[in-house]
Amino acid sequence: MKIAVLITRSILGLIYIVFGLNFFLHFIPMPTTPPPKQVMDFQMGLMGSGYFFNVLKVTEIISGIFLLINKFTALFLVIIFPITLNIFLFHAFLAPSGLALAAPMIIINLFLGFAYRKYYAPVFTASPVV
Repeated sequence: MKIAVLITRSILGLIYIVFGLNFFLHFIPMPTTPPPKQVMDFQMGLMGSGYFFNVLKVTEIISGIFLLINKFTALFLVIIFPITLNIFLFHAFLAPSGLALAAPMIIINLFLGFAYRKYYAPVFTASPVV
C-alpha cells in the first residue's frame, strides 16, 4: 500500500505541477481545433474575473509540490480535491476528449483520500465539543 500511495501521490503532484506551470509558461502546445461553444463560454466567464485562473494555477502548483515532498499531504489533498472534481466534471459534461486524464485523476485523488482517511476522522465528529 505504501508504494501505491507513493506512486499515485507523485503522479498527481506531477500532473498539477506540469499543468499549473503550463498556464504561465505555455510549453504544452494548444489544440489547433477550436473548442465547442459551451467550453469557450465557460472559460471566458472564468477569465473575465481577472483573477480566477491565476489563483487556481498557483494553488495547483503549490499543492503539487507539497504532494511530491509529502508534507501536509492530507491538507493538500483536501485543497486539491474540489479542483480535481471540477476538472472531471468539466470533461465529463463539456469536453469529453479530456476524460482520459481527468478520470484517472479523480480515481487517484479518491484513492489517496482513502489512504489518508485516518487524518480525516476527527472532521466527521457529529457533535464536536470545544
